[in-house]
Amino acid sequence: MSEIMSSKVTSSSTIDSVSRKWKEKPDISTKISHDDAMTDDIVPELCSAAEQAINFNPDEYLQAFYSMPTKDVAMHTILFFLPGILYWIPEEIRTLLDLGAGPTVYVPITFRKHAKHIYSADCAENSCNMLKNWAKNKSSFEWTEVCKWIASIEGSNELPVVMEQSARSRFKAVLRADLHAEPTIKCVHYKCSDSDDIPQQFHVVVSIFCLEYSSENLEGYRHAVRSAVNLIEPNGFLIQGGVLQANDYYFGNKRYRCHHLTKEQVIESLKENNMAVEKGENFKWFELDDVFLLITRKKF
Repeated sequence: MSEIMSSKVTSSSTIDSVSRKWKEKPDISTKISHDDAMTDDIVPELCSAAEQAINFNPDEYLQAFYSMPTKDVAMHTILFFLPGILYWIPEEIRTLLDLGAGPTVYVPITFRKHAKHIYSADCAENSCNMLKNWAKNKSSFEWTEVCKWIASIEGSNELPVVMEQSARSRFKAVLRADLHAEPTIKCVHYKCSDSDDIPQQFHVVVSIFCLEYSSENLEGYRHAVRSAVNLIEPNGFLIQGGVLQANDYYFGNKRYRCHHLTKEQVIESLKENNMAVEKGENFKWFELDDVFLLITRKKF
């Protein structure tokens, strides 16, 4: 991996901080919590994966999972590992796409010091509107707690407002995307500046809680992976996070079907799309209680 070895990487303080915290065993529940709905013995309505873009309530979602980001084990785990992923990629990222971002901005915040140009993409119009409002500094959601958690993992004293400002200064556009359509990027929902060009491919694509959640079977998942990889430039990187062995996910009064993903399927789908899967500098896998985060490099 000569390009990485010859480029500057994140200082060891970040990865050391993550390693130290991990050795202390973070207080993470062993069962993924979704919402209070199940505690009241109310069975949420079951919907298809495709209905998510139609029914999705971004305000409800953000309040359920991001007002207290350490409450949900899946989100807790991803936010714990994500800053350390920076150790395995070049310090300077030319372009970064958060694919399937929903209404969230924790990826731009995490990569605020490393990505020159940041883009977010989602299939749901209401999520794209939330991202647009955040880009214009008009967000209705308070990201302070997420910023504090990310800063604690980084070992940083940076104030949340400064972290957001830094991420916002690198943010270029909100894109509408559909992993199960051609082309994947349907249109530009919002551009911070008319002079900004939208790349066809990106140096780094980040996709968390998206590829398996957008699909209901293995064929759909493989198509989603292929679409994501096609957005990565040669020798670029994919950072993927998700949940293994899940049949659905839910919040509020809705439950959505998803593909029952296995680690073997993740590896095989990456392999058939020319992504590195051999253990080493080009591929890393992190996992806790069926929540995983990986980084892999495109071979060409």
